[in-house]
Amino acid sequence: MRPRFLPLLAVFSALAFAASHAQREKPNVLVILADDLGYGIVNSYGGDPERVTTPHIDKLAADGARFTDAYVSCSVCGPSRAGLMTGRYQQRFGIYANCDTQSKDSGAPPDQTMMPRYFKDAGYATAMIGKWHLGVAKAGQHPLDKGFDEYFGFNSAQTDFFKSPILFDGRTKIGEHDYLTHAFTDHAISFIEKTGEQPFFVYLAYNAVHGPNQAPKETIAKYATKMARNDAVMAAMVEELDTGIGRVLASLEKTGKAKNTLVFFLSDNGGLPYWWDGSNGKLRGFKRFQYDGGNKVPFIVRWPAEIPAGQVRKQLAISLDIIPTALDAAGLKAPNKEVLDGISLLPSLKEAKDLRPERLIYWAGSHLEEEVTKDSVGHDNPPPAWGIRQGDWKLLQIMEQGPQMLFNIANDPSESVDLIEENPEIASELRKAWLKWFPICGTPIAWKAEYFQQLKNLR
Repeated sequence: MRPRFLPLLAVFSALAFAASHAQREKPNVLVILADDLGYGIVNSYGGDPERVTTPHIDKLAADGARFTDAYVSCSVCGPSRAGLMTGRYQQRFGIYANCDTQSKDSGAPPDQTMMPRYFKDAGYATAMIGKWHLGVAKAGQHPLDKGFDEYFGFNSAQTDFFKSPILFDGRTKIGEHDYLTHAFTDHAISFIEKTGEQPFFVYLAYNAVHGPNQAPKETIAKYATKMARNDAVMAAMVEELDTGIGRVLASLEKTGKAKNTLVFFLSDNGGLPYWWDGSNGKLRGFKRFQYDGGNKVPFIVRWPAEIPAGQVRKQLAISLDIIPTALDAAGLKAPNKEVLDGISLLPSLKEAKDLRPERLIYWAGSHLEEEVTKDSVGHDNPPPAWGIRQGDWKLLQIMEQGPQMLFNIANDPSESVDLIEENPEIASELRKAWLKWFPICGTPIAWKAEYFQQLKNLR
């Protein structure tokens, strides 16, 4: 006679298998962040292939969705990364400009929950590789305290690509290393390959193409005969970045993880003015500017298991959307106490159509309209500017330079024709919306109090 406990055992086995299967089916999440990569460098965003090609980033776009109107929450590194990693407008916790050059122990407040925590708590293996730039001096700021299992990188605005004096593996400083773009790529691949069946979350924050402008000699040599030396180094840095991304994507294919890996690619802000003409495309301004040349970035999302390929999405998006989108994909929810300012892009991506045309995107912080050099004074503490975008319209004001300006970005991507006199009602409604939003913004950690007060005094 058949033992009576077998059906019950079969049920438990089935449930265990289902739980295990569900665990394996959680999507991996890979966030790839470039540094100072201008909107017009990547070929799929209009970059000139005669200067440098970006085949791997372009393939990522072709296999997923390329957003044409995506922004970051600030046009400079530190605040932009604070917004990205928390999913919150960084002004909520007092970040309006880079903090590291003003106060050695500043950075994102330790009490802010960051992206890896949600995934680590859900059983993911987590790694941060590359440029942190969000503080380590205070207890609770270090990447290993924010939900990352592993950290290989540096905490500052920049470092030497060949001989970094501030490179760490965990909390241990390391000496000799490969060219940093290579080293970061190698560590990302190693981490991905060793996770096995466990889902992973990897934040791969390259410091390319931020200065100092350095690249391997053999890569520079490819460009040295057709352009000036400085441009050849820049092109080589772009090639090394693209090649590194291609190697990481190839490792996903090799390990069979590509189909169920949700990949985000973006830049932390716009490109610098000393790069070649067109490196920000037709956009006005550069890094540190309130114009789109500072805030609009290439932004690509790929998830072969769920997202149709070949999409070009024109809806507004912002880096703050990455956490809600990734949580949505993983079937996770942030605790009620956590405020996230972005939205999930997954409905749009799955339906392959633009949604939420009514959404608003806000900016408040600094604007520096000059080239930054090693001798610049106060470039991380510049005067205030603010802006807001809804649909095709963008209202902004650079407060030391003059009154508000209104641009139709769809018709005028270079923000060259101020339409505020012809459309006072649109400007008025956008101004009211910004004034309604601004009270969420906190007292600056390092920015001048008088600049913050100027924003508070707007009526």
